[in-house]
Amino acid sequence: MARYAVKDGTTVKVSDYDLTLMLSLSDVIPPNPALINTLLVRKRSAPKGKLRDFYHTKDNLGLVRKIFREALKIIITDISEGRGSFVIPNKGNTNPTMYVGELDDRVVRGKLGNNQLTSIDISKAKFKVPLVKYKFSDNSTRQHLGVYINKKLYKKLIDRANTGKGYSRIPKKLNNFLPSIYSMFPYIREDSIKRIVKHVFYKMQWHLRRGEEIRIIDRDGEIRFFRPLGKYHDHVMKQVVKNRISRERKERYASIN
Repeated sequence: MARYAVKDGTTVKVSDYDLTLMLSLSDVIPPNPALINTLLVRKRSAPKGKLRDFYHTKDNLGLVRKIFREALKIIITDISEGRGSFVIPNKGNTNPTMYVGELDDRVVRGKLGNNQLTSIDISKAKFKVPLVKYKFSDNSTRQHLGVYINKKLYKKLIDRANTGKGYSRIPKKLNNFLPSIYSMFPYIREDSIKRIVKHVFYKMQWHLRRGEEIRIIDRDGEIRFFRPLGKYHDHVMKQVVKNRISRERKERYASIN
């Protein structure tokens, strides 16, 4: 069911589905001081003071989340600018990947008819509308997820489409992006930053494989990993949430006993 909000006295559409059914980054990385202190290690050369103060976060947990958000935006920028796909760090034998796919032709025709594709030069884009996607593995039969990206990232995606050059599928791994990520957090040890990004990706995979959706928000907007379920979206996701609550309840009871 579509969700709306009132902005400047006007009712505007926020999304085509219920965003409250999605996990947040806070759900993916809940408070765990012992783990956070293990992950977050400062450089010996760092000036005196708290790392969270240097990077303007409320606490170290907030800093860990910020590192991941910035890393994710760097990676999606590269994908959106047509430089390659991203093989997501994973503990298993599969290779989950983010890449640029195409909007279904029937959906494109409908949006063109409703004048909803004004930002893209459809002829230069060869009548293909790009969107970022997530696949669980090369051999998986599961439906690929959509990745909703913020306005800044979306502009890069559409600017590339309007050049007519297409998008590379050359696979890249985390190591390709680490120098850019390191440069944003010069007082934190590089091996610590790498561990943080990998840890959060591992946690994300765990939730996504169980049918969850994830919403990541910061000052630039939001990034959502969502299931393209159409009109059945809210019905399916309510069951996913019920399963999550049931699983968490069993885990709590097991820890008590």
